Amino acid sequence: MRNGRRDLARLRRRAKALRREIRETSLLAEAAAMLHASQTPDEVCAVVGRIVPSLFDGDAGALYELTTTRSAAVAIASWGDPAPTQRVFAPSDCWGLRRGRVHRIDASDGQPRCRHVDEPVETGLICVPLAAQGDIYGVLHLQVRRRVKQRRLRDLMARREALATDLGEQLALALANIRVRGILMEQSSRDSLTGLYNRRYMEESLDRELRRARRDGYSLGLIMADLDHLKEFNDTYGHAAGDVALQQVGRFLQGAVRGEDIACRFGGEEFVAILPKATLEDTRRRAESLRQGLQTQRLEPLGALLPPVTMSFGVAAYPDHGASGDVLLHAADAALYRAKATGRNRVVVAGLGDREAVDVLVHPPNMERIRR
Repeated sequence: MRNGRRDLARLRRRAKALRREIRETSLLAEAAAMLHASQTPDEVCAVVGRIVPSLFDGDAGALYELTTTRSAAVAIASWGDPAPTQRVFAPSDCWGLRRGRVHRIDASDGQPRCRHVDEPVETGLICVPLAAQGDIYGVLHLQVRRRVKQRRLRDLMARREALATDLGEQLALALANIRVRGILMEQSSRDSLTGLYNRRYMEESLDRELRRARRDGYSLGLIMADLDHLKEFNDTYGHAAGDVALQQVGRFLQGAVRGEDIACRFGGEEFVAILPKATLEDTRRRAESLRQGLQTQRLEPLGALLPPVTMSFGVAAYPDHGASGDVLLHAADAALYRAKATGRNRVVVAGLGDREAVDVLVHPPNMERIRR
């Protein structure tokens, strides 16, 4: 009879363990499928927030992503009550990141703990470096808080490590794919010579920002600029010097615009800047500031000190000059043509009639001669 009760208890434990394994396998499979389909870090965080607390029931932890410079690990998701307090730490503070392998400590084994852990070690700690495609993208940190008898501690920590390792592999692949996708998208949207956004990205951004402006009821400024006398500059100093001039303009515009502004190379020696939430007067002042600032830049290609370059600017704004991207670009281009025709190195604001008379203003027979 006593042996029968022991056998029954053993069967119940095995059945319970089997149900737990089935549940964990199901959660891991769901996490893997959703992480594989995730396209942004926010989506990865949403998957972690929905699945991981159930996978590590009763525990706490955080997902840390390494910055692109690898100077810091930043928490992008966390769970537990309470969750780990460290939001940012140096990679050298984590033994897992230092060694490039899983670092696990039990409460009683005396292993060194990571410096990024402020909480007491109740049962154990696990740090899984997120390695994929030959690089490390972050670390999955787990604080095992479920209390068990000492004889069961090793088995519990082994199970938790296996789960964390399996999940870490999926998280690493997701973060790696997102990082690579972001790099490819950034490269495809940049002009190779100047480093500014290209025309395709500008057109997409202008359409997107105009929709936001209409929806939220704010204005939007548009600046179109053209490098003055580039043909003569190339004829005098060579095309290599002309490329350096365009690169200098690109670096200047990148440093001079606000974080929310979008600076683009429109084509050739033409540039466009999109200024969300800027009024027509704000945009005119910004264009004048750019015009003056550019004149202080000196070019030193191939060891030769060259004269500063200048630009002419045309300014338009939504809703003053229209509601579509094409109309705003035509209005700014018409104003830029007048800036070229009246002496260059100046800012001209589009007139309210430019959107109706744009073909007359933009396509006169001598336009190409004047613009260059």
